[in-house]
Amino acid sequence: MNATSTSHLSYTLGLLKRSLEIIVGLLVLGVVFCVVANVFGRFVLNYSYVWAEELSRVLFIWLVLLGAGLGSLNNEHVSVTFFKNLAPTPLRKAFGILSALAIYVVCICILVGFQELMSGYISVTPLLKISKTLLYSAMPVMAVLTLIANTIFLFELLKRGRP
Repeated sequence: MNATSTSHLSYTLGLLKRSLEIIVGLLVLGVVFCVVANVFGRFVLNYSYVWAEELSRVLFIWLVLLGAGLGSLNNEHVSVTFFKNLAPTPLRKAFGILSALAIYVVCICILVGFQELMSGYISVTPLLKISKTLLYSAMPVMAVLTLIANTIFLFELLKRGRP
């Protein structure tokens, strides 16, 4: 891989991360708006906005799963490093490869499971009539983002030789 393609890949990855940060930020604002509207309605107007509860649930699901994908891309996922740091470098590399393989298996299972789940599945949310396919699509999006992050991790692990 030459410097130009590496630079282009870095730029594309940076653009993806920045776009996801903006989307996650907008989702946070949407959830806050829905919750504030419902709290205002309940305590000030003595009226509950059912749409706000349903929409906040949909936005929150996307927020959590896109945030998980973004966390993977930024290498900010939760990990226990105490024992890993005590292990010699070859063992750390082996554990890194093993964990990358496990992540691949889980993400592929999510993608295959989503395909099976959505085949012939037609349903919408009760009030807003939002397609549950759209709602559940957050899972494969997160899986693809995690696969990208995992591939980058594995490539750097094999290139540098250390996790």
